[in-house]
Amino acid sequence: MRRSRKPIVIAARRSPLARAQAEMIGRALNKLHPKIEVQYKWIESEGDQAVDQSLADRGGKGLFTKDVERLVLAGEADLAIHSLKDLPAADTSGLVLAAVPKRADVRDCLITPNGAQAIGDLPQGAVIGTSSPRRASQLLKLRPDLRIGLMRGNVQTRLDKVLGAAGNSPYDATLLAMAGLIRLGLKEHLQSPIPVEQVMPSACQGALAIQCRANDHVTLTRCLPLNNAEASTAVHAERQIVSGLGGDCHSPIAVLAEQSKQPPTPAKRNADAHWFRLRVRVLSADGTQCLEVDDQVKTKDLRRLVKQTVKDLLARGAKDLLKTGCEIGPPPAAAVKPTEQAQPDSAPISGVQTTA
Repeated sequence: MRRSRKPIVIAARRSPLARAQAEMIGRALNKLHPKIEVQYKWIESEGDQAVDQSLADRGGKGLFTKDVERLVLAGEADLAIHSLKDLPAADTSGLVLAAVPKRADVRDCLITPNGAQAIGDLPQGAVIGTSSPRRASQLLKLRPDLRIGLMRGNVQTRLDKVLGAAGNSPYDATLLAMAGLIRLGLKEHLQSPIPVEQVMPSACQGALAIQCRANDHVTLTRCLPLNNAEASTAVHAERQIVSGLGGDCHSPIAVLAEQSKQPPTPAKRNADAHWFRLRVRVLSADGTQCLEVDDQVKTKDLRRLVKQTVKDLLARGAKDLLKTGCEIGPPPAAAVKPTEQAQPDSAPISGVQTTA
């Protein structure tokens, strides 16, 4: 049967990082299929427009993906490229993950203008800018004295808010994903990666999603060679954890599944079988309560471990920690620039505010 020469149309957000990621996949597809043209459709999502609001106030990170997904569902594009951590845990009806390429660095990176190399180096009461309850709760678990202020925007915007304010920034630091900095070529900001033992990543951090229509067998076949088995296995397990706990993109849940090495066994059969390590943290918004799981199994048993982990965490009260929504407020009044006047209701805060 003659292969289709139909162009591959990729849809993605127009932010610099989203464009870089989509073009990276486009180049890979062009290398696989050199006689097929790759085209792009760029859009500005609702999430990109709400830069001064918490994602929880606007419906979560699905705001970054649903407008791109609409183009694929409508047949105006063949593929959607997302940061996989931005996709809600539940699959969109009619769409599937066609491939998950090799995963990039899963760690967060500390960004600060004062040369601090680690969270422990930050000054007492430092203000950390973030919109992520996962990051906020883990930071407060490590350092209850830290104060959290809402920071949104693309990577460069957040860098500018911390580093480019000529000493007048209300923020002392922020956390950015290593993967995004690497994909944007911003290697000068990679000096202070945070160990995952301190701040674990969100589900699927560092991974990309190549998404297409479930019935588009031509596109599925074209993308399949880009799938990385290790990354795909890991992110599907992580998504199942978040979904099983009833969490979402603005829940303080951190999860990481990664292939691990085990010493060879005397058994001839499956002596070199792959193993996966699964780590999960479910936290209260203020970081004072934390449920953790850290276990390892052979790859074939990972699905069973995921189900058991969800059951275990629910039995230990994970639902109670996740019942209360997490709202990160503006930078504390004590950190407002001298030229600005704080509003009467913006008293200094420690940690994050919670709302039912």
